[in-house]
Amino acid sequence: MRLAGRIAGGLALLLIGFSQAARAAVGDYLGKPVATVRLVVEGHDTTEPALTQMVETQVGRPLSMADVRESITHLFSLGRFEDVRVDAALAGNGVTLRYELSPVHPVSKIEFVVAPRAPGVDEGQLRRAVVDRFGASPPLGRAAELAGIVAETLRERGYLHAVVTPRADIAHAPERATLVFTIEPQSRTRVGTIDVGGIPVVLRTQLLEQLRLATGTPYERAALNARIDKYLEGRRAQGYYEAKLVPTVRLADDDRVANITLTVDSGPRVHVAFAGDPLPSDRRSELVPVEREASADEDVLEDSSSRIEEFLRAQGYRDAAAPHTREEAGGDLRITFTVSKGPLYRISRVEISGNPSLPLSEFEPSLRLRDAQPFSAAKLDADVSTIQDLYHRLGFAAARVQAGLEVELAGTGATQVQVLVRIVISEGVRTTIGSVTFAGSQSTSETTLTELLSLQPGRPFVPALLAADRDQIQRHLANRGYQNATVDARPQFSQDGTRADILFTLHEGPQIFVDHVLIVGNVRTSSGTIERELQLKPGDPVGLDAVNESQRRLSALGLFRRARITELAHGDETRRDLLVTIEEAPATTVGYGGGVEGRLRVVRSAEDGGVAAQRLEFAPRAFFEIGRRNLFGKNRSINLFSSISLHPNDSFAEQGSPSSDTGYGLTEYRVQGTFREPRVFDTAFDALVTATVEQQIRSSFNFARRSASAEIARRLTRALSVSGSYQIQRTNVFDENVSPSDQLLIDRTFTQVLLSSFSTSLIRDTRDDAIEPGAGKYFSLNGQLAARSIGSEVGFAKSFFTAQAFRTLPRTNRIVLAGNARLGLATGFPQETRDGTPLIEEGQAVRDLPQSERFYAGGDTTVRGFALDTLGIRHVPGLKSDTIDKDGFPLGGNGLVIFNGELRVPIRRILTVVGFVDTGNVFKRATDLDLFELRTAVGGGLRYKSPVGPIRVDLGFKVHRQANEGLTAWFITFGQAF
Repeated sequence: MRLAGRIAGGLALLLIGFSQAARAAVGDYLGKPVATVRLVVEGHDTTEPALTQMVETQVGRPLSMADVRESITHLFSLGRFEDVRVDAALAGNGVTLRYELSPVHPVSKIEFVVAPRAPGVDEGQLRRAVVDRFGASPPLGRAAELAGIVAETLRERGYLHAVVTPRADIAHAPERATLVFTIEPQSRTRVGTIDVGGIPVVLRTQLLEQLRLATGTPYERAALNARIDKYLEGRRAQGYYEAKLVPTVRLADDDRVANITLTVDSGPRVHVAFAGDPLPSDRRSELVPVEREASADEDVLEDSSSRIEEFLRAQGYRDAAAPHTREEAGGDLRITFTVSKGPLYRISRVEISGNPSLPLSEFEPSLRLRDAQPFSAAKLDADVSTIQDLYHRLGFAAARVQAGLEVELAGTGATQVQVLVRIVISEGVRTTIGSVTFAGSQSTSETTLTELLSLQPGRPFVPALLAADRDQIQRHLANRGYQNATVDARPQFSQDGTRADILFTLHEGPQIFVDHVLIVGNVRTSSGTIERELQLKPGDPVGLDAVNESQRRLSALGLFRRARITELAHGDETRRDLLVTIEEAPATTVGYGGGVEGRLRVVRSAEDGGVAAQRLEFAPRAFFEIGRRNLFGKNRSINLFSSISLHPNDSFAEQGSPSSDTGYGLTEYRVQGTFREPRVFDTAFDALVTATVEQQIRSSFNFARRSASAEIARRLTRALSVSGSYQIQRTNVFDENVSPSDQLLIDRTFTQVLLSSFSTSLIRDTRDDAIEPGAGKYFSLNGQLAARSIGSEVGFAKSFFTAQAFRTLPRTNRIVLAGNARLGLATGFPQETRDGTPLIEEGQAVRDLPQSERFYAGGDTTVRGFALDTLGIRHVPGLKSDTIDKDGFPLGGNGLVIFNGELRVPIRRILTVVGFVDTGNVFKRATDLDLFELRTAVGGGLRYKSPVGPIRVDLGFKVHRQANEGLTAWFITFGQAF
């Protein structure tokens, strides 16, 4: 209505402009050619393309009121102008038009002026109150309502009569406004007398202390109510589920004093007991959620009785009953559930009859009831539905399934009763499709329509598929711009019901096309970036799927808080303007956090000749991240991530020195800068440039690395993506724990190594959630090639395969079975020193990889019964194929095999229990892979969804320990293991 009113006003002004310009009749202007068109914004002419393309009164065309009306509609639709005025004047044989555009001044800043300054007035709280209600750019036209919100927030802080006056400070080029609220707080209401009524269970002083209520303190209504709620939560946690505390406030002395009366009703302390037959102790709180609901209302108790009975009936106790009673005595309320299971009904036999068309093997495996199992009415109902649905899907539209029970008589006091279950099927006739015809289709061929259908001649007739096919045709028409199309589907049955001829009658209606695409709300983002994601352009049919896909793509950019596409109708019913309304997200993002990581680390022991020993180490961690998106108006982003971790100072102890506790120091860090540009150079590829500086701890060495990489990636489908990258890095290895006699020649030669390599990857991801998957699969293939010909000091080829699967077990409370398999293979090229001399050892060319590039296993993401990197092959006495040295430190290898299995069982919304089995090993050569050499660990853990992220605690046990190995390994970290 508001837009229509503005358009009408613009047309009225046009008529006034006609009369004032030349004192001529309107008819003298209409039909004359348009000589010039000027767009004026606050006294300045503009030729902005986004505005000029909205004007339908083109130069040289005859002037018509319809074109003027369309122009005003388009300009208003942009949302940038609060008023559009049109003036016309005769110029020779033509008409000059002038569009006066009064821009909207969006609020870019909100300020508060408090005079005089007053305690308790929090500008941040006031700003949040405004933004939460109207957003970061509230409309100036609702300034009075905004002032009311500010005043209400001040009342919550005790300023009951604050005066709030709004004003707007307008700025131009760009058009902006600052919304200023001038606040006169007046006097602040304070607490006067405090009376406590009722029967509190704590002393008056303790109650007032918990409520932080005292005479003379400011009266803050919301804060007092929040403290009362917290007090009541504490009482309910102690079993007083019916506790109440009601404040009554009487204002005095011109509202400067608030006299408060607290009426306390502690209620009885509630105890829940069970009598009669036993219930599993681990299910009682779930079946009777009095503690969780913090309520002993009769509705809760009745639901609990029903829940117990349903639980027992599902186990075969058909006559189960669990009535409850309430008894109050001495300030306590005792609720007793008397459980009576009754006899166990067990199925003696399941008889199915009346199915000549379908053998039992077609549906019996999917049935829940089995001979000798406890009887469950719910399972019987499910089986009846399963059989009936199967018949309907096979074309037996009139099929009906009925179930009956025969209970064998049992003696008094019998604990079990035998039940004969009879399922009787009435098949009826099977209906098949004879023909499928169409009427009223003008835009789509019958061949195309037929390809859309599930129902085809010769197939079974299924009513549900008929409705689905009707919807499919209607969606097809909607995607071609026929938004008002309707489809009627009518089956015509033969006399015996065995044949159905289907007629689809289409009423297409007008086809609607895109007239203009209007983009509003984008300040930093260029219109080109937005248009590139739109699947519609002027002249295209307004397709439903194209609109939805455009909306999805805009949201996927990650640049906007909200992106909405709406259709604007105007004079021509076959054309629509598409209005793309954008609300940009903040360009700068900041993140930070901290935590503690617990892991087993391998150190050199002060005993036993300095062999490897394991120590549980807790390391404080912190990270800081800052990013800037929407660079230069396009979907580019730059991000800086940094993290530090404090480990004991002996983490970098000299090789061969025993471990000791000498305090904490800065031992690990990582700084990474990333630049990302989607669709680089207007291609389908995304570009990613990364630079990293890091220092990390491993079990047998530590390293510092500087690297840079450039990557391009493309998503082929929603599930499939490919990428390729180039990386250059320099790695410095130090603090080596491996004894010199066990070190490989390449490790002694290249303590510092420069690597130049190309990598490629293929990823297929169908998981329903990347963080907490409950279904789907993940597969990745990665390959890396480093060679001296491209600047690397060593050459090798390396590949890594990952396959994961997740499945939520049916009929469970989201219990997830998760599996993971990883395979790593690597081979080195004949290596040379930096001066080109071949590396020869025992008469053969060295083909090993640098130790920083070899595979390692053991730790919180591989085999969790082993400390970081400590899984490997070890013989006594040692062999050349060993990947653990004689002191127990890992050497790494060119082959890796890892298998993981987990069962994730949710206990509460934020807590999950996990059981796992891990197996795997590291092999010196890729040709040494041997499944009989795999080491296994079993264990369990907890997953806690904390406010700072998912916390994982795992405890693994080695299945077959070797000499000098510990039994367990603890891990405390973030995220899932895989």
